[in-house]
Amino acid sequence: MGIETIGGIASESDTFAKMIEHLRQAQECAYLIGHLRKANDDKLTGQGWIAVGEMLKLTIHNVTKLATGKAISSVGYRQ
Repeated sequence: MGIETIGGIASESDTFAKMIEHLRQAQECAYLIGHLRKANDDKLTGQGWIAVGEMLKLTIHNVTKLATGKAISSVGYRQ
């Protein structure tokens, strides 16, 4: 994975955007694997992958808050 630069200087905003995009892709993959496992009668593992997708969703939320400079509260997060 290459680092985007502007005039030889790494761009923080581009790097955050790339990180969030990769996390969203991982989230989609986790949900898809979960649904495929459940469809193949492996409900426990399928639910585990869906839970991984939910944790990635929370990670995306927290990274977005960090990227925008807003405080993160780990208590009572619901969306």
